[in-house]
Amino acid sequence: MQEQEVKILIVDDDEISRVGCERILEMSDYHVDLAENGVEGLEKIKSEGYDLVVTDLMMPKMGGMEFLQEIRKIDEKIIPIVITGYATIENAVDAVKMGAYDYLAKPFTPDEFRAKIERALEKRLLLLETEKLREERDKNILEHSIEKTRTFTIINCMSEGVIATNKSGHILLINPAAVKMFRIKHVNVIGKKVTGLTSNPDLENKISDALTRVTSKEVLERFEMTTPEGRVLQSNITPVINEKKECIGTVAVLIDITEDKKIEKVKTDFLNLVSHELKAPLGAIEGYLNLILDGITADQPEKEKNYIQKSKDRAHELLELVNDLLDLTRAEKKISSKLISPVDLSGVIKETFDFYKNEAKAKSIQFNIECPEKLPMIRGNAEELSRLFANLVSNAIKYTPEKGQVSLKAEKNNNQVYVYVKDTGIGMSREDAAKVFDEFYRAKNAVSQKISGTGLGLAIAKKIAEEHNGYIELESEPDKGSVFTVVLPVVDKSPAENNELLKRGIDGHKTNI
Repeated sequence: MQEQEVKILIVDDDEISRVGCERILEMSDYHVDLAENGVEGLEKIKSEGYDLVVTDLMMPKMGGMEFLQEIRKIDEKIIPIVITGYATIENAVDAVKMGAYDYLAKPFTPDEFRAKIERALEKRLLLLETEKLREERDKNILEHSIEKTRTFTIINCMSEGVIATNKSGHILLINPAAVKMFRIKHVNVIGKKVTGLTSNPDLENKISDALTRVTSKEVLERFEMTTPEGRVLQSNITPVINEKKECIGTVAVLIDITEDKKIEKVKTDFLNLVSHELKAPLGAIEGYLNLILDGITADQPEKEKNYIQKSKDRAHELLELVNDLLDLTRAEKKISSKLISPVDLSGVIKETFDFYKNEAKAKSIQFNIECPEKLPMIRGNAEELSRLFANLVSNAIKYTPEKGQVSLKAEKNNNQVYVYVKDTGIGMSREDAAKVFDEFYRAKNAVSQKISGTGLGLAIAKKIAEEHNGYIELESEPDKGSVFTVVLPVVDKSPAENNELLKRGIDGHKTNI
C-alpha cells in the first residue's frame, strides 16, 4: 500500500479463525497482531494504531457492532472488515452502518480473504492521500491568507497612497493614505469607478489612458498634480499586464511631495537671496575700497570717512544675513535636542528691552515696557526664547520711522503667557501678513522703501514659538503699525502634568498666523 509497514489487527474469539487469518497474510509482509475480543482490540488500537481491523461480530465482553462504533471514535481512517459465521443481510447492513468497509461470511477461502484485504488497503490509501491533499490545501490557503493579510497590512501602513483598478476602471484596492490625500468621504469605495471619485480629473484621465493604451510591456507614467487643499502629489501609474500582453488593470502610487516643493522653493529663494543680498553689498564694499586705494579721496578726509562708513554699513548687513542663517539652522533643531529647563520669561523680556533701548533711542523712537516682576515659568530654552523676542523687537524698531513708538508688554492669562510687541511702523497688507512668516519672504512695502532685511527673522521666531508648544498671532495695517502676540504655555502644574501638556500643546492651540 505505502512505503511504510502496513499494520493489521485480527479480532476474533475463535483462536482457529485468528491464526488462520494470520497465516493467510504471512506471505504479504504485513504486520499482523491478534486480539481475543473487542476490549483487548481497543487497547491495542489505542497503543499501536492500525491501517485495517478484521473483526468477528459475535464475541464475548464486547460485541462486534459495539466494537465498530468504538473504532470510529478512535480513528475514522481505520478500515474495518467484518467476518462472521452468522451471515445475514440484516447483519451486513448493520455492520456497514457502523462503519464496516466490507463483509465476509465464514467459511471463506484464502483468495477471497486476500482480495478483501487488498481492496480495503486501497481504500485506506485513498483516505490517507485525500487527507494529505486536504492538509496541503488548508496549509496553502492559510499561507495565502497570511501573505494576503501581510500585503494588505504593509499597503495600509504605507505613507504613500495606493490605488489599484481592474481593466474596467473599478477600484480593487485603495489604502488609507490615498483616501486621506483626496479627502474621499465614501465609507466603502471598493468596486466603484475611479472616475469622479478623487475630484482630480488629471489622475482619473491618466488611469483611463493607461487602461486603454495598447502596449506589450509595463510603462511607468509619472506626473505631478495639485489637490484642492494645495497639496502637491506625484503620481506613478503603471498598467498591469498579464501573460497574454493584455492590460488587466492599473496601479497608481501617490507620493505627497508638498514639503519637497517647499524645500525647492526655499533653495531657489536662498540662491536668489545670495545672488542679490551678498553680491550687492560685496560689490559696494569693493567699489568704495577701490576708490580709497586709487587715491581719489587722498585729500578729502571727510569723503574717505564717508566711504569707509558705507563699507562698514554694508559689511554689517552681510553679518546680519549670516547671523540670521545661523539662527535659522539652530531653530530647525528640535527643542528636545536642546537644554530644557524652567525659564524666567520676565527676565528674558527685560533683557531684550535693555539690549534694544539704545537702538530705539538713536532713532528717536519711544520704547516702552510693561512687564511684571515675576511671570510664571516657561519650560524651554532661554537662549531660543531670547532670540524669538530679539527678532520681534529688532523688526519693530527697524520698520518704525523716527519719532514712532514701540512697546513691549507681557501678562499671564489662564495657563498661558501673552507677550505683545507693538509698533507704529509701516505695517503691511493682509496678503503680506499671510506670508510674512515664510522663509525669505519680505513685505512689499518694506522692499519698496529699501529697508534692508533677510526675510528670515519672523520665520525663526515662528519656529521657536512652535517648538515651545506656543504660537504667534499678527495684526497689521499698512502705515499704522503691527502687533505681534506670542502665546506660550505656563509651567505651574505637577511635573507629570507639565510633560503631558508640553507634548500635546496647550488647550489645543496651533500656530495662528
